Amino acid sequence: MLKSRFFIIIILVIYWIVLGVYTPTLSYNSLSGKVSIVLEKALWRNSNKEITYQDITLDLICENNDCYSEIWGFAPDFNQSEHQGTVIINKSNDQWILDVDLMINRDPWLSWSGKANYKIELTKKNEKVLVGNYQGNFNNKLLQGKVSGIIKPLYPQPLTYHKPIKSQEHPRLLFREEMVPEIRKKATTKIGKQIFNKLEETLNQTIVYDDYVPNAGYHAAGQCFHALIEENPKQANQAWTVVKTAINTSYRRLFELSPMVTGIAIAYDLCYRYWDDNDRISVSNWLAQQAQLLIDGTPDKGWNPTAWSNWNARARGAAGLAALAILKESKGNFSQDIDIEQLLTIAKRNIIHYLETAIGDKGFGTEGDHYTTEPFILTLFPFFTGYYHVKGENFATQNSNLAWLLPNYLMRIIPRDKSYPIPSYGRHRNYPGGSLFAMGMGSVPFNFLPGVMWGFDHYWGENGDQSFGIKNSLDAIFLLVNYRENLLIKHPSTIFDKVLADEKKGFYVFRNQWNNKNDFVASIYGKREYLTKSWSFPDTGSFRIWGLGENWAIAGESKNQPENENIIIQENANKLTMEPIYFQSQKDGSGIVSLQAKNWLRSFAVDYSNISGVPGLFVMVDQFNDSQNDHTWVMNTQGNITIDKNIFMIKRDENVTMKGTFITPDNVNLQYDDNNKRIVAQGKGDFFVIMTVQKNKIPNLKIINNSINSQVLIGNRIITFKDKHISFGIE
Repeated sequence: MLKSRFFIIIILVIYWIVLGVYTPTLSYNSLSGKVSIVLEKALWRNSNKEITYQDITLDLICENNDCYSEIWGFAPDFNQSEHQGTVIINKSNDQWILDVDLMINRDPWLSWSGKANYKIELTKKNEKVLVGNYQGNFNNKLLQGKVSGIIKPLYPQPLTYHKPIKSQEHPRLLFREEMVPEIRKKATTKIGKQIFNKLEETLNQTIVYDDYVPNAGYHAAGQCFHALIEENPKQANQAWTVVKTAINTSYRRLFELSPMVTGIAIAYDLCYRYWDDNDRISVSNWLAQQAQLLIDGTPDKGWNPTAWSNWNARARGAAGLAALAILKESKGNFSQDIDIEQLLTIAKRNIIHYLETAIGDKGFGTEGDHYTTEPFILTLFPFFTGYYHVKGENFATQNSNLAWLLPNYLMRIIPRDKSYPIPSYGRHRNYPGGSLFAMGMGSVPFNFLPGVMWGFDHYWGENGDQSFGIKNSLDAIFLLVNYRENLLIKHPSTIFDKVLADEKKGFYVFRNQWNNKNDFVASIYGKREYLTKSWSFPDTGSFRIWGLGENWAIAGESKNQPENENIIIQENANKLTMEPIYFQSQKDGSGIVSLQAKNWLRSFAVDYSNISGVPGLFVMVDQFNDSQNDHTWVMNTQGNITIDKNIFMIKRDENVTMKGTFITPDNVNLQYDDNNKRIVAQGKGDFFVIMTVQKNKIPNLKIINNSINSQVLIGNRIITFKDKHISFGIE
């Protein structure tokens, strides 16, 4: 009898679960982290006499089994402001009931604002996902809809131990007061002396107050750092002269203002003990005003607050650092109408939006290499460092995309003529080089640091060009503070894989070794997202190939035109996106990836195994839905190029070559555009291209059946295309 009852109970429980009747209890004690809740169609506005509705994401922080009463909202389809409010949480059986009062703020372009009230009922779907519904009111309109939520770990991550700062405690941004003796000692070590000498050289640079990146603030910070290390008040007086001029200078845009604010915030922090009260009050008041301006933005002066824009990162990084510099300062230092803690929170939230939208999971940036790295070296690295010391929270956690920023560039650097370039993407076709590593060393997790420092040492350090990547005073300050002279560096291959896959952005890098200028690096960008209102090049599916000391498939001119990328030319190339559908990697850096667009598939394969008889074998297949139409294949290159029917040959010297063979299409029209330095192939049908890079002997290809289903033999390597991806076999 008991067994029968027990059996019936089990059946009923299974029945309830299958029907969805059973709902896991939302335990108050089980929640810890950031709770992000999306309310569908919870805002509205009147656009061109038509009412449109927008979603809003509400963020609630729960820590140590306790949730804060403060709640923040962000609705980028409504406007670009942050919306602040309060929440009261009540438990009812298996639900959370949230009563939210929110002030919907205006932004520089949209005056629409008001108060919103929502009553939200939430249940837990699983350990990370929440579901529910809401009813509410915004601007006298009743609203209701579905709610979905997710529970994430706290980010930035709170430190296990942190001593809160006190009022008027300085320095605080790059290091705390108790660290000053240690840094003074570092300046006397073998490496420290060289870095400190570089700092002194930067202090002889021309001071610039009006430029895209004015250096006056950084220069003043360098003088203050020098004064602190040498305990020299006269140096601090020189810094004040620069700062006084800078805070009385008008800046063209918030773009140029941002690095100036960053430098002056650091100068204020480092020179605090040397400047008198009136000078400190002048600077703290100026920093408060600029932080407010950089948070609010302006409808003119070229301001772009879009979450993934480098302008947002550049401005909010500076605003956040300014707020950190004057947090808890004495009353009277600046207008009490300015809420510094609120500005800091808004800056932090915008920077998190930027990291979440602009940067991929392995550190690749949507706007390309120049515009991705620039805000980091100008304002973001200082902000991350300041937030760590002042607030005790770490942005560069082990699993963060920030942790991968420097390793991403380490993956792509190949020495060239006493420089250390990368096969770049995006506008300007460059990156900051050593400055990125000098500034970013402190934002690398400890387990990555030995490999990153190997690259720094071999490219810019004692075993490199000995510039230490220092181009301005801020580079020198950050490097001296963060360089670990006693750390045992390790070869990158012992720390990192030779294939990097940024799945969020669709960016893949294949490297054979970290050795010298003859290393191979190949990459392809699938561009999984097209993000408007920011820099976006027509580089969907664009690839790069460098190796044996030469650059073969390269970025064309820095013009936003499809023919300057290594792609299939198509309409609306800027807006095209691709999804990865196949990926395979090998320990030697070889790999295969297939990327699917709406009407086209591109599969890219890299083989460094030497099974083919060459050190670098590269295969590209482009398969089209409309395979009977004409298509154009482009590869920008450099060197001595010859064309023979379906084969191109690139010679960089007598011994090093790239040979490219078009297996398909039949009767391909292959030409070299000498004026623009690019190879152009046109034809009907799919493209199947074999490229080999070699020194001396050029291998022959054996082709069985000239079609997309061909079997190609090079040496002992068999190449085929099947099931939407290239395959490598062995004869």
